[in-house]
Amino acid sequence: MITKALDLPDPDSLKVQEVTIGLPALRAGAFHCGKQCENQNNEFMLCRQEEKDPRKCIDEGKAVTSCALNFFRQIKKSCLEEFNQYANCLDKSSKDVHLKHACHRVEATCVIDLNTRSHPNKYDCKVKVFASLEPKPDVDAPLEFPDAPVSLPEVDRKEAKYGTRFHWMT
Repeated sequence: MITKALDLPDPDSLKVQEVTIGLPALRAGAFHCGKQCENQNNEFMLCRQEEKDPRKCIDEGKAVTSCALNFFRQIKKSCLEEFNQYANCLDKSSKDVHLKHACHRVEATCVIDLNTRSHPNKYDCKVKVFASLEPKPDVDAPLEFPDAPVSLPEVDRKEAKYGTRFHWMT
């Protein structure tokens, strides 16, 4: 329910440049973009889980979008031709742009080089614990409703005369 006391953010504060590329290119860069933007994404997801209010995580969401934009700008600057070839292979090899087809031979090596510079070898095999720089939010007291109606008393029911009361379980 929305009341007058609900404080909505200003619509101008919600405007952010979006990542406007197609599904094949997003799917082609998803793994590497996820690796490069891991800290921002973890910060955003932790904020969403702890705060339980998306209005408080707008800045973290903007950081994730900004990181993804910067990643695809790096791709455009350094290896657009190879990346487009890989995205085109994904697009043409299956109707649902799955990564399981033979396109792994075409994958842009320059994208892999971008990530290996920022992440050490065997990065995916190591256990990672995310340590947020943001302070942990205060835990709100559980909701209590003093004017809630009293629940109905328990009634001793007799066995059903013509079978089970739960007809869908037979």
